[in-house]
Amino acid sequence: MFPIILGFLVILDTLAPVIWPYFVSGFGHILPFGMDHLLFILGLFFLCENLPSLLLQMTLFTIAHSLALGLSIFGFVTLPTIWVEVAIALSITFIALECLILRDRLATWRPWMVLGFGLVHGLGFSHSFRGNPIASEQMIPALFSFNLGIEMGQLVVISLALVTVGTWKNRDWYFARVMKPTCISIALTGLALALQRMI
Repeated sequence: MFPIILGFLVILDTLAPVIWPYFVSGFGHILPFGMDHLLFILGLFFLCENLPSLLLQMTLFTIAHSLALGLSIFGFVTLPTIWVEVAIALSITFIALECLILRDRLATWRPWMVLGFGLVHGLGFSHSFRGNPIASEQMIPALFSFNLGIEMGQLVVISLALVTVGTWKNRDWYFARVMKPTCISIALTGLALALQRMI
């Protein structure tokens, strides 16, 4: 048993210089530097019937962006950065408009939409991930840590949203005073980002 524990500690010590920086980098791509990804997560939050529904959507988003990130990092998928970034911005606008139109119900296409947009966001994460050269033997732990950092960032965003406005969801004035102005702002921000990136 002792040799196994010792071997695990040696491996952990070897990977420590990779795990922590990539975890921090992944977290930073949500908070405080990932405004587009942060706004998308808020879009998921505003159109959710309950917490289990929200967690399911976040799980689908996580699976999709992790898959796209991995495929892109290992060279299976390559798309021009500018179009990926424009698509991410438009995904923010789309989900905000969906919140405004549907208000309090989920469309049957929502899971598929979340999966599709998750793939696009994963390609966006990959462009940032590839900016830091890394040895091939450290790629898997770095990728795992980066994804874990992203997930922690997303959970913090959702937690803050729940604490800030979650208790008002059942109030009569919630849509008019909270959800509607916020989603309009998110939609306009997405359009502005898309135009900026195209220019």
